[in-house]
Amino acid sequence: MFDLLIKNCVPYGMSSCMDIAIKEGRIVQIEQNIAREAAKECIDAANCFIAPGFVDSHMHWDKVFTMNTDESCSLDEAIRRFQDYCNALTKEELKRDIKGRAMRLARSAVANGTTSARSHANIDETTGMAGIEALNELKQELKDVIRLQITVLPNFPDRDANRYGFGDLENVLNEGLADFVGGAPFFNTHAENEKILMRLFAIAEKFALPIDLHVDESDAPDVHCLETIADLTLQYGFTGKVSCGHCTAMNAVDEATRNRVIEKCHKAELNIISLPSCNLFLMGRNDAQPIRRGITTIKEFMAAGVNVAIASDNIRDPFRPYGNGNMLEECLLTAQLIQASRIQEFNDVYRMGTYNAAKAMILDGYGIEKGCRADLVIFDTPDLQETLLSQGTKRIVIFGGRVVSSTEKNTVSCIDAAK
Repeated sequence: MFDLLIKNCVPYGMSSCMDIAIKEGRIVQIEQNIAREAAKECIDAANCFIAPGFVDSHMHWDKVFTMNTDESCSLDEAIRRFQDYCNALTKEELKRDIKGRAMRLARSAVANGTTSARSHANIDETTGMAGIEALNELKQELKDVIRLQITVLPNFPDRDANRYGFGDLENVLNEGLADFVGGAPFFNTHAENEKILMRLFAIAEKFALPIDLHVDESDAPDVHCLETIADLTLQYGFTGKVSCGHCTAMNAVDEATRNRVIEKCHKAELNIISLPSCNLFLMGRNDAQPIRRGITTIKEFMAAGVNVAIASDNIRDPFRPYGNGNMLEECLLTAQLIQASRIQEFNDVYRMGTYNAAKAMILDGYGIEKGCRADLVIFDTPDLQETLLSQGTKRIVIFGGRVVSSTEKNTVSCIDAAK
């Protein structure tokens, strides 16, 4: 007998109504007219669209909901403001504070259909271990509700390569508190940038972990960091295991440089993670007209066959005063920013927040095929295009074959139950 049967749904990639049977957290059957009696629980999707859960592959759960709306911040100002916020609390107060704010974000993200997320967590003189410890506790508490991966982010940012916190980074990794090795070396000079990156790759190789970096988040025509990462990825044999977030400087370089670097990214199988909503807010502040949109060269990367994902990044903190942890919202904004208008382009954008992001997070068994994990979202709309354009309601969110969020009445909040 199946654990859960979803009747009358239109699965992503299909045009007709099907039934989906789930057992032990996995999809075991997709076909028409599966008998209701074959399942312990049955959901009627009422001929609506169903898709794999959203994957938010670049977030900052330790910073969420710390915004000060007195004035708009540049990137450097936002960094200082967050440091001030942390310095006003003891490390124990900060840990409790981070955990409480991150739990609030988890509620919103799950309700909005996110089933997997990856968060950076600072370790530096300001935050100490508060963020990494708080998010690891939350990761365990919410393991039956959302899959959380953690990228350890040392000394963000420290312009001195000799103070980059490699010792703290290795301590965190020795304790098994991170899934990815992170960093933001683009703040440094080219020479220091290379030293930091070589050390980060060596550490990642030592601990057999993939890499997730902040890269070239700038309006300046300088993509040395991204190009160096592509070279090192090939040198260390890390193809497919390196994510590069932001990469906004790609819009400032000349065409020859852009094409050269894109080709290197393709060869190294880098995952480019664009943060459209956050970089639209932060970038281009010193431009005279025309003002750049602030996002990376999404279409050019895609045309070259590079895996491109999108993510929420910062949510209601000094870096960006907006956001709900809603990847469908991010998809619609991205579609407008890259001027998508055809059905295939809508599909491409949707995949940036689902399949492409899952590839960047190296998720096992992601999708809506037989054998995949049953991490699914049932919408109130008939197809992908209408879901994107109308911002369809996420009627039911399923994680590991279990309903974790529903708009139906009398549904217990699984996040509250997990606390």
